[in-house]
Amino acid sequence: MDRELVEYLDRRFSDLDGRFGEIDRRFGEIDRRFDEIDRRFDELRRHFDVVGEQLMDKIQLVGEGVTGVDQKVDRLAADMRTEFQNVDRRLLHLQARVIGRD
Repeated sequence: MDRELVEYLDRRFSDLDGRFGEIDRRFGEIDRRFDEIDRRFDELRRHFDVVGEQLMDKIQLVGEGVTGVDQKVDRLAADMRTEFQNVDRRLLHLQARVIGRD
């Protein structure tokens, strides 16, 4: 090969080496950015896991409170039924006494 061709090819290969070096550098930056994104994603995931767990605990407490209120309402309803039955019985007794006087 003649010297000019060798020099030309050397320059072209040097240019290609430079371009590949730039591409490698850019891929390195992209890799670092993806690593940062992964780190942030993991951090957010842990945060939302904690938040989700706290919400589940609060929802469980609300459920337990609702169950307690339901039980109180059921007891109150049973007490009221009993009292109304007592009132009905007294009214029937009074009605029978009033009718009996006539």
